[in-house]
Amino acid sequence: MLSIFTQINAMNKIFYSILLFVGVCIAVAACSSGAYVANPAANANGSINPLNPLKYNQFTWAGTSQFSMNINGSQWVADTAYVVYIDSLQTNYVYAQKGSNLVKMWLSNVWGGNVYNMGFKVYSCIAQYTDSISSISGYYISALGNSGEFCMNTNDSIAFNGQFYFQGVNSIGTVYNFSNGYFNLTK
Repeated sequence: MLSIFTQINAMNKIFYSILLFVGVCIAVAACSSGAYVANPAANANGSINPLNPLKYNQFTWAGTSQFSMNINGSQWVADTAYVVYIDSLQTNYVYAQKGSNLVKMWLSNVWGGNVYNMGFKVYSCIAQYTDSISSISGYYISALGNSGEFCMNTNDSIAFNGQFYFQGVNSIGTVYNFSNGYFNLTK
C-alpha cells in the first residue's frame, strides 16, 4: 500500500514539474515576442518607442496634400479633410476621409509650437482610424496603443497645421502603426 502512495506522490511531482516548465516557457515567449522593447534606442513593430518620444525639432516630415500619413508603411492620402473648432469643449476636431476609410482626431487645448502625447490612455489628444464602420474591430484608437505624439505647428484664426504619429489598436488587439502623419488645413 505504501508503494501506491509513493507512485501517486511521484506522479504529482512530475505533473507539477511539467506545469512549472510550461509556465516558464509561456513567460519567456511573452517577453520575447517583440511587443514591447525596453531599450529607448530601439523600436517595436515599426513604432516610436514610448520611452524615447520625439522632440519638437524631430518632427521633420512634411506632406503635399491637406492630410496624409503612412499606415504600416503604406502611404495614405485623404480625398477630403477639414478642421472644426468646438468652443464649448476647447477642442479641434480633424476629419479626413479616403473612400470608406476615416481618420478622426480630437485635439483639446493645443497650441502652436508644442508637442502633445497621444499614447496609452491619453484622451485629451486622441486619434481614431476606421477601416470598416460596419465592424467593431474596424476602429484603431491611439489611446489603446503604447506610443503616439502630436506636434502642433500652427493654430491661429486661419491655419491649422501639424504632424503626428501613433500606434492604433482595435478591440481584438490588432496593432496598426501610423507614421509621418501631416495635415495643413484652413479653418
